[in-house]
Amino acid sequence: MLNFFPFTAKPPRLKSLPLKPYLVDFSLDRLVFGVDNIHFDVYISPRFCMALQKAASLIMIRQSRTESYHNDYLRESCESEKEILRRLCADVMQDGINRAKMESEYQIDYLGQAALAKLFLQEVKNQYRNLVDHFEKQVRACQLSPKHADVEEFKTKEKLAEIKLNQSRIIRLAGEELFQLLTDIQNRSLRNMRETHFQSAQILPDNFFNNPVLHVNNPADDFFLIEEYALLGKRSRDPDNYENVKSLIHDLLAKTDLCPYGMKQEGEPGADEKKDMKDPPESQNLSHLYDPWIMETGNIEKLVDFLDSKEQFDKARDTKAQGDRLRELKAQTKNRRRLLKIFYRAFRKSGLLKQIVAAYEMKSIYGIYCPPLAPRQIREFLVNFWSRRSMVRQLKRRKSSRGDAVSLAPLRQTVRRIRRTSAAEKKLHVINFLITFSRYHRDLSNARILNAAMESIHLVTEEKTLQLSRGNRSVFEFLLPGERGKEEEPVRNHVIIKADIRGSIRINHTMRARGLNPASHFSLNFFDPISEVLCNYDAAKVFIEGDAIILSIFENEDTPEGWYSVARACGLAVRILQIVQRYNVKNRENNLPILELGIGICYSSEPPAYLFDGNSKIMISPAINMADRLSGCSKKLRMRIKNQNSPYNLYVFKDAQEENEDVSDDYSLRYNVNGIELSQEGFAKLACEINLKREAQKADQEEDYQFYTGKVPTVNGHYQQLAIREAPVYELNEDTFKITGKTSRKYYEVCAGQDLSDRPYG
Repeated sequence: MLNFFPFTAKPPRLKSLPLKPYLVDFSLDRLVFGVDNIHFDVYISPRFCMALQKAASLIMIRQSRTESYHNDYLRESCESEKEILRRLCADVMQDGINRAKMESEYQIDYLGQAALAKLFLQEVKNQYRNLVDHFEKQVRACQLSPKHADVEEFKTKEKLAEIKLNQSRIIRLAGEELFQLLTDIQNRSLRNMRETHFQSAQILPDNFFNNPVLHVNNPADDFFLIEEYALLGKRSRDPDNYENVKSLIHDLLAKTDLCPYGMKQEGEPGADEKKDMKDPPESQNLSHLYDPWIMETGNIEKLVDFLDSKEQFDKARDTKAQGDRLRELKAQTKNRRRLLKIFYRAFRKSGLLKQIVAAYEMKSIYGIYCPPLAPRQIREFLVNFWSRRSMVRQLKRRKSSRGDAVSLAPLRQTVRRIRRTSAAEKKLHVINFLITFSRYHRDLSNARILNAAMESIHLVTEEKTLQLSRGNRSVFEFLLPGERGKEEEPVRNHVIIKADIRGSIRINHTMRARGLNPASHFSLNFFDPISEVLCNYDAAKVFIEGDAIILSIFENEDTPEGWYSVARACGLAVRILQIVQRYNVKNRENNLPILELGIGICYSSEPPAYLFDGNSKIMISPAINMADRLSGCSKKLRMRIKNQNSPYNLYVFKDAQEENEDVSDDYSLRYNVNGIELSQEGFAKLACEINLKREAQKADQEEDYQFYTGKVPTVNGHYQQLAIREAPVYELNEDTFKITGKTSRKYYEVCAGQDLSDRPYG
């Protein structure tokens, strides 16, 4: 390994930089194989496949610039078909997420995404073949026409030759346009849904499908590299050969304090056993473990892009930022300059620098000579004097498309421009090259992963195979909502929400004494506005009892898209409190009584029972009784706590004088004023429905309290932030209001309208 650092200089310290690894853990190893025991059988919505065919056909026509040869082509039709495809694609992928949630297996979502990618790539190639067939038929039609038109036949043949010559470019552009649609759906429409259900490590990166390498047969093709990335050499002795560049960057990083990803840093448990290793990356063949650091393009910017940090420093100085911030940015710029200088010297010593400079400087002129020459030949002309002499003779023998000699002036001007390139300009080329190489290295890795997954997928189209695979329960189906059975499925469980108005008797008496109508006050401020939002949470009224409303949310079998009963109940409870508080503002302004609520949410893992009173259907469920308890409030506790400016709206205690607690019922003492209590069973179910993140405790937070956050998907496709407070149930002497101990029980408050970021937790 070459030593690029002087013996007197310390290697750069990188551990303190905010670098992050680029990791993709894509695997299908927990899924069952299809009927051939080799591939995964996947069946995709036929309606979606038809929409893909239409959109891909129109995109292929546009990218091949053959609109005038298709009488029925309209630009508006292309955009319209793309929009239809976008909508159906989102629905199909959402079905995959729902299946993954139902099976508690995120790899099903991976399978669906890989299957769609394979279908997209296949369809692009099919449409290219259809395009060629279309022109070949037109040529034959011209030849067989009684009014044979030589000019028309010549133009059609010329266009066909152009299509065949540019096959790779046309397929790549059409594929990239389709995959851009797929990427937009992934990142914009479905990211919130995936974050609701999956851990962050189980969600593919935003750039995973936005990958030009997927659309070419040869990712080392000169034209592809110079258009999408940076030109690289192909010979093993070339300093800019892909493997040589990667090895050089690995060697440079190995001389710093940045450990290969997965190895223990010094001072960490298990690091001592590696202290005696003089050069662990090389001796243990661990250089590939630097790849996660290299493939994150943001890391490259943090290492060498001093222009970015200098720009930040200038802005901070102009805006008169604090001195600490200015010193931080100044030191950051200095460190990046230093590390860039190290890369610059290493690249120059290895001969890579002149290749990089030539590759960037030739971009404006290579199209004059390529084809028939290859871009690498043009770069060789620019950097190698002896190759230049032989290529001059070769170019002089060639004629341009107009028949005159090919001019060498642009090449000679580029040679002079490269000679005049300053060190600062060369360093800028090095920065751009490192960032571009990082992206190319990442895209190659992602393409290998996705291609392996696509090879393992069998897209089922034959009815016989589909029937056999369905019979063996080995087919993964990704369908549109209307393509699944519409019959109503049995109820599997349910949630009860009870919202109870505090002090309703007092409000009723006060308003009647003033000649006001309490019924209309409750209706306009509570019952009516709540009824308007029930559909957003798939909730229904069970019944109304004077000053309270009882609501239910059901989950049905085989409908995973609706398996958010507890999450939506929590979201609805928060919405109810927000509605009432909004109306309270108006009531205060008009000197009308404000409403205070107590809400309880209880989950039952079983369907409810019913009895009938004539034509009336009456629900019977133990969850109703428990929700009633959770929504209650002790009058003594209310008088004691309400005026103490308590940070929370819910507190639950055990009566210390109660020796034997009946576990079949809940006789806890509660303070619940504008609070929402969720049952313990409900919290456990909520953790299965959405991805609950446990928030880190603050320095001033009591250890007894813990907060969880997540996102609630509503029926209308929106997402609502949710926060849950977990706290212990203390024993309380109801006579003296003194806490006498702590129980093993927990209670859960759904936080509504509370700024948890600034409030001390405890």
